[in-house]
Amino acid sequence: MSQAVPAENLSARGRLWLTVTWASFLTASLATMVFFAFVDPTPIVALLTPTAAIPTRTALYSVGFFFFWAICATAASLTAWLMSAPSDDTTIGNERR
Repeated sequence: MSQAVPAENLSARGRLWLTVTWASFLTASLATMVFFAFVDPTPIVALLTPTAAIPTRTALYSVGFFFFWAICATAASLTAWLMSAPSDDTTIGNERR
């Protein structure tokens, strides 16, 4: 049985990674619910059934969720990167920070 790692044992990068992953997971869950509330996957599954690419509606829901999770994770990662503090070596124009 594995034990959970206490938060104080995580590095700053580990906490950032967990924050980005969890926030993107929650956002993708909400986006999937909203999207599939308005879009019925039955015609899409019927169109793809002869190719057996996506055999069921559940599979299409899963593909949709992972698509939204990838998009949300990318957005959250870019946000975290843009919000990260610049290092002391960063120069802007001719001024040093």
